Amino acid sequence: MSAETHLWKEAMQFWGVVSVPFPEGFGAAPYRTGAVEETLLLLNQTAALRSVSLIVGEPGVGKSSLVAWWCAQLDPKQYRPLIVTHSALSGTGLLATLLYKLGKVPRMRRDVNLQALEAASAELGRVTPVLVLDEAQNYQRSALEEMRLLFGLNLGRQPLFGLVLVGDNYLLDTLRMQSYRALYSRISGHMTLPRLSREQVTPYLAHALELVGHKTAIFAPASVEMLIEASAGVPRTLNFLARHAWSQAAMGKASAILPEHVSLALRAVPAAQERLPI
Repeated sequence: MSAETHLWKEAMQFWGVVSVPFPEGFGAAPYRTGAVEETLLLLNQTAALRSVSLIVGEPGVGKSSLVAWWCAQLDPKQYRPLIVTHSALSGTGLLATLLYKLGKVPRMRRDVNLQALEAASAELGRVTPVLVLDEAQNYQRSALEEMRLLFGLNLGRQPLFGLVLVGDNYLLDTLRMQSYRALYSRISGHMTLPRLSREQVTPYLAHALELVGHKTAIFAPASVEMLIEASAGVPRTLNFLARHAWSQAAMGKASAILPEHVSLALRAVPAAQERLPI
């Protein structure tokens, strides 16, 4: 067992939780702000109607995590989520990746690949493919144009799949450019995920702790204020800081997470160091 693994295990035992809170990865149930609820509603509509939607926000607000969690909740009898995170793909590469995810072997010729895609779609029957392009602001124009063309490839009366574009704030402005107008005109709705407000940070922390089995407040009010200032409401930064402070308090056998624990966390998180003096 590595020293880091041993540290987390001891911290979990000290706090009496089932896993480490404030995780970096996907899978945790989201804290339901109004913006999150609206985004989930838009995503559900996108899947049901096989439409195109756009989810944007600055780095660290939880766009990818939220969409990945939503994909995991989809009924497999109704939907087949296909998440693509390789944003350096060309149009040809993206089409090939889509075929791989549908269990087909891509070929050299585009027309053959399109026939394979139609065949894969037919094999799904009533199951709707839902394609998610993460970090969509980094995709080559050929890749987005390929998705636009595929979306227009109708089987019967409906589009081939639902399409969710996830990216940074400037993605919407990029799609407004003339070269992307054909895809832009197909976007049926978009949501911008904001940072957490000052009032949302305390319930956000409580929600993250409750997910791992800790239902009592352990952050001192002064610690919460430091976390608010240091994270500026960006959930990713807040998670990093809170997790470090949580482990520091466990190492010190403290019954609460105090400002000194947050101060130690600030030394470990570069994104927060510029906001609060250490």
